[in-house]
Amino acid sequence: MADTRDLWWAAGRLAFPVPPGEWMTLKWHRALRRAATLLEPAWPKEYSGGPFTHALPTVALVLYAGDSEPDEVPVEQLVAALTPNPEGEPQIEDTVREALTGRGHDLEDDSPLSALFRQLTEYRPPLAYSAGGLELPSMEQWPGGTLMREAARWSTYWLDYHHLSASSA
Repeated sequence: MADTRDLWWAAGRLAFPVPPGEWMTLKWHRALRRAATLLEPAWPKEYSGGPFTHALPTVALVLYAGDSEPDEVPVEQLVAALTPNPEGEPQIEDTVREALTGRGHDLEDDSPLSALFRQLTEYRPPLAYSAGGLELPSMEQWPGGTLMREAARWSTYWLDYHHLSASSA
């Protein structure tokens, strides 16, 4: 129960007003709630770092950027949107950026949504060693890329495992 409360608290902390209007803020809140609901079965039961920490905002941004209401998006469609495209095709960052700017969001301003998007889409180089020069355990190593892409990869696996596999059984 405490894990669920912590998850909802994290979702609430991300639920901030979104320009350009109140209906967009409501859609953002619904996207966060849907993302939290879908990801809750896969949430780690103890404290841990890793891609799951950015899964909630990544899934919420994908739901928010879509044309449908977040509650109406089938899990299969969400998994398809999160699945990495082959090199040379638009990636999740490009798709979300295009949808957000198409809805009037200025992703270069200092709004919380813009800051969140920039944090998730900033390229981070590979990391295998700590600042002190010690090799990190394989679980803590970073292959390089964006937080959004890694969170989407993690989310795709867990949504497929927890939702799609269960529905086909």
